Amino acid sequence: MTFALKTMRLAMFDRRIREMRAAFRAACAPFYQELDEIEQEADEFQRRVDAGSAQWEDYDEETGAGRHYGEEFGERRLEAEAALLLVRKAFVIVIYHLWERAAQRWVPQASKKPNNADLVAALTEASIVIDKAGLEELRLLVNCLKHNSEGARKLYKIRRDLFESDFDPDATHPATGRPLANIDWAEKVVLTNDNVETYLRVVQNSGPK
Repeated sequence: MTFALKTMRLAMFDRRIREMRAAFRAACAPFYQELDEIEQEADEFQRRVDAGSAQWEDYDEETGAGRHYGEEFGERRLEAEAALLLVRKAFVIVIYHLWERAAQRWVPQASKKPNNADLVAALTEASIVIDKAGLEELRLLVNCLKHNSEGARKLYKIRRDLFESDFDPDATHPATGRPLANIDWAEKVVLTNDNVETYLRVVQNSGPK
């Protein structure tokens, strides 16, 4: 790869990372706004309750219908937070594939469909410094999210914090006492904005310099 081509490809990749970061933040923004609005509404409702002009729970004795405003605010928060988690998961997958496609252009590939190991080997051979541990972690995470594979156990062992705090893949069924079957690994993954930013840095640090 000539110096000019290397410089151009690096600049293009850096631009893609910046665009990806901006797109991620823009995708999250509406849901953070929604959470802020819910919080403001809940605070205002609490002031009305304190003033005696409202109550958290209404009950109609004639129809038996009831309404709990606190539960409604809680459900709206959960929906917005679930949407944010979905955005984070989607962007993590896109981030990895952004690096994967770029890596195939940086160095010649022996295979028409190189896998992660092929790309890492080719980049290493070309003396391109990459974050091997970060990329392997990201690969495991993407495979977990896309394929729900048992390979997620390896990710669980090295990054327990990327899964729900009460999740235990080795737990037994309370009725049968047998190991759980058909674990939905992808549903147990929890990601923060910091996680997404970390993986953006991993791929940014895994290309030509």
